[in-house]
Amino acid sequence: MDFLNYSVFNYLFLLAIPVIIHLFNFRKYKRIYFSSTYFLKEVNKKNKAKYQIRRWIVLLNRILLTALIIIAFTLPYIKKQNHINEVDKICIYIDNSFSMQRTDELNNSLINYAKLNAKKIIGQLNNSHQVLILTNDFEKKHQKWYSPKESYDLINQISISNKEENLKTILNRYNRITDSNQLSRLYIFSDFQKSSVALNHLKNIKSDIKIGLLQSNQTDNISIDTCYFREPIRLKNQIENLQVVVTNHNTQDQIITAKLIINNQQKSLYKLDIPANSSIIESFTFVNPINTNLINGYIQIEDNNLQFDNKLYFSYNTNQSLKISAIYDDELQSALFNLFSDSLFEFSKYDKHYLDYNKLTNSDLIVISELSKIPNTLEKKLISFLNQGGNIFMFLNKNINKPSFNNFFNSINTDTLLKWNNVNRNVEYINYDNELFRNVFKEKKDNINLPKVYQYFTTNKNKYAQRREILNLENNDLFLAQYKHNKGNLFVCYSDLNTQNNNFPEHALFIPCLYNSALINTKKEKLYYELKNETIIEKNNTKNNAFRLVKDESFDFIPSVVDYGQKTIINFKDGIKEADNYNLITSQIDSFLVSFNYSRLESKMNFYNQKEIMNNNLSKYVDFIDLEKNNIPKKYQENENHKKLEDFFILGAIILLIIELILLSIWKI
Repeated sequence: MDFLNYSVFNYLFLLAIPVIIHLFNFRKYKRIYFSSTYFLKEVNKKNKAKYQIRRWIVLLNRILLTALIIIAFTLPYIKKQNHINEVDKICIYIDNSFSMQRTDELNNSLINYAKLNAKKIIGQLNNSHQVLILTNDFEKKHQKWYSPKESYDLINQISISNKEENLKTILNRYNRITDSNQLSRLYIFSDFQKSSVALNHLKNIKSDIKIGLLQSNQTDNISIDTCYFREPIRLKNQIENLQVVVTNHNTQDQIITAKLIINNQQKSLYKLDIPANSSIIESFTFVNPINTNLINGYIQIEDNNLQFDNKLYFSYNTNQSLKISAIYDDELQSALFNLFSDSLFEFSKYDKHYLDYNKLTNSDLIVISELSKIPNTLEKKLISFLNQGGNIFMFLNKNINKPSFNNFFNSINTDTLLKWNNVNRNVEYINYDNELFRNVFKEKKDNINLPKVYQYFTTNKNKYAQRREILNLENNDLFLAQYKHNKGNLFVCYSDLNTQNNNFPEHALFIPCLYNSALINTKKEKLYYELKNETIIEKNNTKNNAFRLVKDESFDFIPSVVDYGQKTIINFKDGIKEADNYNLITSQIDSFLVSFNYSRLESKMNFYNQKEIMNNNLSKYVDFIDLEKNNIPKKYQENENHKKLEDFFILGAIILLIIELILLSIWKI
């Protein structure tokens, strides 16, 4: 047993009070006159021994009563095993994630409470203790042991961070740094947000764990989650519809204001009505600037709760094009040349004898224009191109080498060719739902004008082919079909580009079919990247370049660069601290726009309470620090992790007082 207030023992002199009371109170005499004192002397002889015993019992009772009251004020306790003065090392984890910005009713942030409580714990240590401070940042200074005095300064430097670390990672770091041969204790000061906490991992810690659960009633939040374009290509002076996802994490419907900024100019202002606990997708319409290819912007909402997810940055380039490669026998058909001569396309045409396979496989679309035969090398490249998600559009004519083409079709498990038909037929079926006609038709019509066909190939259908019929003739023969192969798409037109054999090259459907076939599987340019502990982005065709990431004059960072095939991997590690729009400058003075945003993982305001934590069978692994309004009370000492005994001493004093009253009433002393 030990005592918190040893100074109270100075009041033990008060034990003399009952002794003094007895000395004076029981020696009072009263004169009474009797005719004879003979009988009184006889009574006195018989009762004197009993009377003396009763006096001493009452005196002892009062001394014990006074002693118990004095001892109760010393705050006695019994130490538990492994109290703070018995451990060698103390580790304190301070959660400095965005959710710790939340405030309580006193408008104090949870991160400040965590720092203040950590200092109170350290204030109880002696100079022989070693202290480890952990945060989400995982900086080098958070991997060393410090004296209690040095750890004070480290705690003062902690601020809110965009770094995301789940509790599992924190505990693994603690296990690696801590020596298992020494007694240690881990303190966790956190709001235990569910998105970053896996409670079961607390069972993997062998040392003592103390949890300071910080709580706030501020659980409302509205976040901008993401933004995107439905189409992959951006052009100057083009009308854009930016899709923005906004989530209301509140339990009540909210109406907020959102604004769109493009190249530092406000383009639109919207009122958004968002149902409780729901997400909406709002379309922000604007026109791309005509005087520049580099577009940067952000969407911002008004929300007084968490601020990190109120802004979403994005950027893109309007100098974009689709890479189209056409392979022909002797002469490229004029229909293809006229279509792909637009600045939207980066058009390359190859005679079958002079193929550049590296450029060919880097295309968004390969057009096979009436080749007579598919060479073995080309066949292998085309299959590999399909496997990697490429798109091929093929036109056939009657002079082709059928065995060569059927061999290719068999290798990718599609329909094969039978014979060339000289029969006039109309296209009577159109698959409006095919992706070639996305955004082409406003409505489906029964009397739509469709191509006319005069000569075409019939097919032998393969029941295992992943066929999607697009245009069919009136006898249900295929005219245009799509075949899926691994990640890629093969589009086959079973006629050629000769207007004497069909009018498809002159028909209104020709352009959207070719254009949209190039868009399928085309990678959309990333509008932004998410900041992580190690932020990595990819760029194409930037081999052997050095890079600098710049923002105004306030930020200049040189990332590490690795060339991997046609791609360049740019690693910023954890060098980017703030979400914003940046310029990525190459050694050739070229400039890219690149945007970074904070992760939205913490936007959802779901937190564990103490009961939920203990319901995970963690009672034998962790203890909770009793906090009062997120604060460790002033009376708190680490060796208060003990069994308090003052209540027992007070109860004993009360019992002795009752006993004395009973004795005095019975004995009439």
